[in-house]
Amino acid sequence: MSQNLGGCLCGAIRYATSAEPVRVTYCHCKFCQRATGSAYMVEPIFHKTSIEIISGKPATYTQASKGSGKRVTINFCPTCGTKLFLGFERFPDVVGLYAGTFDDPNWFERTPEMSRHIFLGSAQEGTVIPAGIRSYFEHSMRNDGTPTEPTTFERPHTICQRQARGSLARP
Repeated sequence: MSQNLGGCLCGAIRYATSAEPVRVTYCHCKFCQRATGSAYMVEPIFHKTSIEIISGKPATYTQASKGSGKRVTINFCPTCGTKLFLGFERFPDVVGLYAGTFDDPNWFERTPEMSRHIFLGSAQEGTVIPAGIRSYFEHSMRNDGTPTEPTTFERPHTICQRQARGSLARP
């Protein structure tokens, strides 16, 4: 497989991936909303061994996750502030890249089999969840490592928090 390149806004930090993502997570938690300034984060997940920093050295900011209590580390450019990837105490063998930092952010597939939406309980009003994608009200895994049961919508689902607090039911 060819390498896929990415980096920060100012070009000081560049990275390369040498594999396909393990999965693609669309995270709607408050942490990701605040970190991206958007409704959710598109986060291709890679094994740490398939990511290489080609130039520059990211700075880091670490915060405990409100859900698991485990540390999440944001790796970012100290010059321009671009967030590049996340490291997880809870999942030490993988990193989550900020998809928009790839030179071509559309190079990887987003099939229903490898994609999931998490933390729909925090999703912004009006967010549309595609049909056929596994979706979770919170994380796809409990703190003890047991999986949670997904909801898969048969047709596109629009988040309507005011009508369905605490539920993934269609309004």
